[in-house]
Amino acid sequence: MKKNHLKTVWLHCVWTAVMLLIVCACKGENPEGDREDSAEDSPVADNVLTQMNRDIADMQHIAEGEVKVLAYTRESSGRFLIELDNGHVLTVYAEDELEENASVPLVGIDADGYWVYKLDGETENLKVANGQRASALSSTGKGVFTPQFRIGSKRFWEVTYDGSQWLQIGNRQVWDIEKEAAAAFSPFADCVLNESAGTLSLHLRCGAKVITAQVQGKTTTEAWNKFVAGSSDNVLLDFSYAGYRHGEEEAPDGFAFGYKIENVKERMQQKNMSARAAFLDIINEYKLDKGIKNANVVIYFPEGTYVLHNDDDNTYDANKTDFDSDAKGNNVSNEILMYGGNFVIKGDGADKTFLEMETPNLPKKKSDMYSSPVMINIKHNSWLGAEYEVTGNAEKGAFKVKVAGASNFKVGEWVCLYLHDNNPELVRRELLPYTWESTMTNISTEGVQVEDYHQIVSISGDELTFKEPIMHEVDAQWDWKLRKYSYYENVGVEDLTFVGHAVDDFIHHRSWIDDGAYKPIAFMRVVNSWMRRVNFESVSEAASIISSANFSAYKINITGNRGHSAIRSQGSSRVFIGAVRDCTDGPLADQYPTFQTNAGQYHACGVSKPSMGAVIWRVTWGDDACFESHATQPRATLIDNCTGGFVQSRQGGDANQVPNHLNDLTIWNMCATKTAVNGGGTLPGNGEFDWWRMGWKYWKILPPVVVGFHGASVKFVKEQVKLDESNGIPVEPQSLYEAQLKHRLGTVPAWLNALKQF
Repeated sequence: MKKNHLKTVWLHCVWTAVMLLIVCACKGENPEGDREDSAEDSPVADNVLTQMNRDIADMQHIAEGEVKVLAYTRESSGRFLIELDNGHVLTVYAEDELEENASVPLVGIDADGYWVYKLDGETENLKVANGQRASALSSTGKGVFTPQFRIGSKRFWEVTYDGSQWLQIGNRQVWDIEKEAAAAFSPFADCVLNESAGTLSLHLRCGAKVITAQVQGKTTTEAWNKFVAGSSDNVLLDFSYAGYRHGEEEAPDGFAFGYKIENVKERMQQKNMSARAAFLDIINEYKLDKGIKNANVVIYFPEGTYVLHNDDDNTYDANKTDFDSDAKGNNVSNEILMYGGNFVIKGDGADKTFLEMETPNLPKKKSDMYSSPVMINIKHNSWLGAEYEVTGNAEKGAFKVKVAGASNFKVGEWVCLYLHDNNPELVRRELLPYTWESTMTNISTEGVQVEDYHQIVSISGDELTFKEPIMHEVDAQWDWKLRKYSYYENVGVEDLTFVGHAVDDFIHHRSWIDDGAYKPIAFMRVVNSWMRRVNFESVSEAASIISSANFSAYKINITGNRGHSAIRSQGSSRVFIGAVRDCTDGPLADQYPTFQTNAGQYHACGVSKPSMGAVIWRVTWGDDACFESHATQPRATLIDNCTGGFVQSRQGGDANQVPNHLNDLTIWNMCATKTAVNGGGTLPGNGEFDWWRMGWKYWKILPPVVVGFHGASVKFVKEQVKLDESNGIPVEPQSLYEAQLKHRLGTVPAWLNALKQF
């Protein structure tokens, strides 16, 4: 593999903000049973249209000299992957992959600078409403247009230049892009690097224009240089240990484990059962209802729709007192509980297998907006056991601790480095440079809370060595313990879509129906586990990873009606949440009932409770949202190369559990599509965004590290940040997590490189 890294100059992220609207032009899948998908209704069609429109826009911006190449890689297959400085990756396919007569239009630029397209072998000019040719380049001397394509309601291709007026092109109806599109629908046919000129020429498959991109060098940011050098004033923690098996490898496909495969559809037919009953029958057979370390089973949902919850599953609860007709009287809903490890829940693909919540999960108490159970709850029923005193100090970044009773532990097991101590002096130190406020009752009564999960790799005398670095300094004068931890391992969920029916007029905290009625899945006390190629449609909360360690969630779309939250690390350690597109639609929180497409879940992907070392990587969320930081003492979170709204107060958390985030929040190359303070308000006249709102019981975050914040302009209060480097300018390395993995392993793992193309 040949790889050239000639890095970048700054590109402001206004275009990324525009492209967010294209990337998140997501359609909700129809959850009905055997149905004919419309051409624009499947995730496969979404991916084709998203990539097509993004490639077209990138083509134009390269040709105009507005986008530059950071790096290109030639794979063994002959393909080129070209990384642009706007965060996009172009694919130039090998010649034998090209399909000249695909039903997806090939779009290019002709020698005169106008848009052309090829469809079913015929090449035509793209035209605007008045019949004139659509100009692609400013060199034509005419207004420049950027086309976007879709398949209209009558199944013809349509183009727009303003997002409102759509014009039909071609006369062939397209019913199923998945079947009709060639695998290689890229508009690029070849690329040639001119090293002496520092340019990369891209040949187009349609049109006569060869576009040339500058390949620029980027210097690495000062914060990164200090991390690599181990400088005394380095402020970056090492986040590279996040994810399944510490980011070093990807879990095999579910079918590759060699587990017994249990087909839910076959079980339904053989025993004349509902989908839920068949699922529970398999759970019972493999003792997943009782607790089993090695279930060794793939629970397989072939293509189709499976209703795993409706009103028939609800049961009567005589103890339920605050009910009304909305909460179905005294009825409550019940979780599908799974206690076990070494199993996979697998479908045929997010566009083929649908697990549906047909009706809401009823709450245990109507007035408790969070008491609706999740549909599928995968967990270990125990948690922390025997505790042993930590006898020595350890700095952040250290791997070793001294423990009384070290002989009670063994190499390979996972443990919890644990602190719950309300000593006033410890609380005072934990909140520096700020002081405790009277509304912060959780930290004063329950104390400073650290629950950090680690795997032991060696034991020598009273000293234990962990696989991962410690992310909170250990001072043995406080009540630090090392505790036994109960967990399951190797739990996977993949290749399916969870379908809910969240309300289309979501209001935060209005009722249990808004905040918690449709929660499809949660994971509790699992390690080295994953959720991937999974979509969520119209859900209240997508997924929570609770009291777990080294969990990976990636290749995920969240679509449909807006809900309460996306995917969170809740009191877990080193959770990796990456390549998530959160583009739900619904009312703006502070301008209700104004409806907005791509509003996003109210809380985007993020953290809550004593989460430690979480990485939120290349996640795109909505304009009316922000990363979640839901109080009760999360620490050491990396928001890495993400795009979306930066709206204050969307973090979440009760006033008594504030601060929203304690030390070591790191925001790296964040591209903001919208910035707002105090809910939906615009930034004040001086443009300053504060992290610790004086005189307000909400919105309290200890000074973060902010590097390369760009997009919508914002200025942070200088005294409220640990570091604010290169504000308004993206930096190199583009991703801190990738760079730290490469620094530790010598290379970026293949699974992460592949994920950059999602």
